[in-house]
Amino acid sequence: MFDRSKYKDPWTLDGTLPPLRIRTDRLVLRCWEPSDAPLLESALDLSFEHLRAWLPWAVGEPSELEVVQERLARFRREFLAGEGFVYGLFDTDESEVVGGTGLMPRIGPGALEIGYWIRADRINRGLATEATRALTLAGLALPDVDRIEIHCDPANAASTAVPRKLGYRLRETRRQKSATPEGEDEVTVVFELSDARHLTGPA
Repeated sequence: MFDRSKYKDPWTLDGTLPPLRIRTDRLVLRCWEPSDAPLLESALDLSFEHLRAWLPWAVGEPSELEVVQERLARFRREFLAGEGFVYGLFDTDESEVVGGTGLMPRIGPGALEIGYWIRADRINRGLATEATRALTLAGLALPDVDRIEIHCDPANAASTAVPRKLGYRLRETRRQKSATPEGEDEVTVVFELSDARHLTGPA
């Protein structure tokens, strides 16, 4: 079990971090750099209508280029400090951003949460599954990480398909009132995987 007292605060792994760069068959996953801002803006400009339905952070976009650059610089600082591991998804020659993902230590001791998005003109090609498989292996290889979780809106069929393809177990369905004036129910399904030997899907 993860023992937070062994590590510095915020969450650091005694100098052990996930890889800055991971290569798969069709993707490069790597820590963002501020110079990636124009490529990220291009991907987001194509994708806001697609993303706003599912991702609250997309509602306030687009941002000015300088704001995006500072955001990516902050992601990089946080990655190197062990506070959170946000990756850009690039095509193999890194000339185009095809999405984003990350390993986030926001769900408590011993666990990391993976989130992901894919640009609108690259969806339904298995790229989120390919990236998530790679990050699952990277996350479970870290010291004292017991499990990886994926949290999805059950209405987002494409998103919930990713953990199912990879052998994640559906652990629970959470219901809570939203912060909107209407107080509508928000539903989240939580998938988890704790043993890399149970990971399925193409290598």
